[in-house]
Amino acid sequence: MPWIKRNVPFVVGLAVAIVLLGAGVFYMLGKVGAANAAREELASENTKLSELVDRKPAAPNDDNIKAAVAHQTQLKDFKGSLRPLFKVTPLPENLDDATFKNLLDRTIDSLERLADRNGVKLPKPAEGKFAFTFEGQKKQLEFTPKSLPLLTVQLIDIQDICNVLFQSKIHALEGIRRVSVGTNDVNPPSNYLTKKQSTNTITGASIQPYEVIFHCFSAELASVLAGMVNADPVLVVKSINVERGSTDGSSSASAAPAMGMNPSLASRYGMPPGMAARYGMGAAAAATGPKPGEAPLDDKPIRVTLNVDVVKLPPEVVAKPGTAKPPKKG
Repeated sequence: MPWIKRNVPFVVGLAVAIVLLGAGVFYMLGKVGAANAAREELASENTKLSELVDRKPAAPNDDNIKAAVAHQTQLKDFKGSLRPLFKVTPLPENLDDATFKNLLDRTIDSLERLADRNGVKLPKPAEGKFAFTFEGQKKQLEFTPKSLPLLTVQLIDIQDICNVLFQSKIHALEGIRRVSVGTNDVNPPSNYLTKKQSTNTITGASIQPYEVIFHCFSAELASVLAGMVNADPVLVVKSINVERGSTDGSSSASAAPAMGMNPSLASRYGMPPGMAARYGMGAAAAATGPKPGEAPLDDKPIRVTLNVDVVKLPPEVVAKPGTAKPPKKG
């Protein structure tokens, strides 16, 4: 103790030196660990680089450049072979507000007449006629230039889908939903999907989703699916949901008439309204029932929800004469 008291500065300096030495050792060990980690990471990256360099095809050379050009040619030929399978519907020339409104009115009128000829019941909105999701556009007088082509494409797509449904003689169309175009497509919300239009990055094909809800029997559903497959535009059924429905388009089968044939079905087969009920056709059929040895027919109305994608290739770009770049001089 007396020695420490006599050499206090020396003892304090020694303690400080020991603390600094410990801190230096700790700092050095940390840096050594970081250096080892960096060395291991560098070795790993060098290994990956060696694998990439030695991989087949290797770094750019004449052989793999020719192979890449050949693959691009194969892809172009493949896209060319697909193009005849995709119907390209040309848009009206000089498309403007008046042209679109005229096309909209003519398309809606054509679909109404087609539905009437095939005995298909259309929805009855609270105001006006059913406009096949274009209620808002029928009231508009002006459209943005960007929205007109998209609206025209959707109008043509819905016409193609409804042609398949009506020609299959479904009982009733309950509703259609499409992708909204612009800020004006907001009301009613039941007309629009939350999905968006997409584009295939390889083929450049546009994919436009739709949803249709309708009532029918199983035979009409089979006709609808066959019509989707054989349609000129490429209609891809993404999903189908089937539940109990009714012949008159209501949400439950209890709304169907209890006696006789449904008026919509009677008109479909050329029978005047009330004829089936007058002669008790529905009641007689129910009372008679199947004969012994015959299979009972128990086909009930169904409510079908189809999610359909319309796939279209962009118009083929044809190079104008004289626009080709001159070959480079070697």
